[in-house]
Amino acid sequence: MKFFLLTSFVLIITIVISQSLNSERSRTIQKDTLSNETGTINYEVLESKDGFEIRKYPELTVATTELNSSSYSGNSRVGFRKIASYIFGGNSSKEQIAMTSPVQMDMGSEPSMSFFMPGNSDPSDLPDPNRNDVIVTVQPSQVVAVIEFSGWASDDVLSKQFSLLKSKLKKNSIAFENTYSYLGYNPPYKLINRRNEVIIPLKNYNN
Repeated sequence: MKFFLLTSFVLIITIVISQSLNSERSRTIQKDTLSNETGTINYEVLESKDGFEIRKYPELTVATTELNSSSYSGNSRVGFRKIASYIFGGNSSKEQIAMTSPVQMDMGSEPSMSFFMPGNSDPSDLPDPNRNDVIVTVQPSQVVAVIEFSGWASDDVLSKQFSLLKSKLKKNSIAFENTYSYLGYNPPYKLINRRNEVIIPLKNYNN
């Protein structure tokens, strides 16, 4: 019995250490290079404020599907399956497309989920989705405020982070849109040091 408990303890510690090292290595790459070569979309940090960032994102090609509501719990799996079918071969060329993190969920009046296409892909260079409810399009360049949080996303957590970020923007007299998107960076099997973000589009931002 003691041997079993000791073995289990060592296994758990090994998993925790491994996940910590992988997470730190991934975060270092993302923060240092912000390159598409890392599998993460590019962005420029314009300002770092108290507990949040102002970022500028370039035009980005995305595969998008509309969602039935702005509920995270009710739509995340459905939306993911739809777009995953496209990148895993459910397209006119039957080719697999590399997935670039994060996954984005727009939570406003027109909710949707988007996967970012790799590199500087142009929609005309990508195969057509087999599904009518998945489209490949270009997301315009935008300036946004971003708050990062760990753990697991939920409707309650996202609502609280949205409210927290809005309060920080008001405190700094930064005009913003009353809508937000959720960015999720990690697969479900990653248990610790998870990276999540809530982003709010800004109005007429000048740094």
